[in-house]
Amino acid sequence: MTTYITKDGDTLDAICWQYYGRTAGVTEKVLTANRHLESYDAVLPAGIRITLPTIEEPKNNKKIKLWQ
Repeated sequence: MTTYITKDGDTLDAICWQYYGRTAGVTEKVLTANRHLESYDAVLPAGIRITLPTIEEPKNNKKIKLWQ
């Protein structure tokens, strides 16, 4: 787990993208680990502590071939 302290203008999805490299399936888990964020708008003020939990990479990384 890592702790992130917001800067003025941060959004949760941008933080997830920056830290995890994706938002799908991640933003929800971070929000679950940080229920206090529900009281804020989409744009977060500076100084809020956010716990970034360890999230495993998705196991389904199949490559799709459009042409064979």
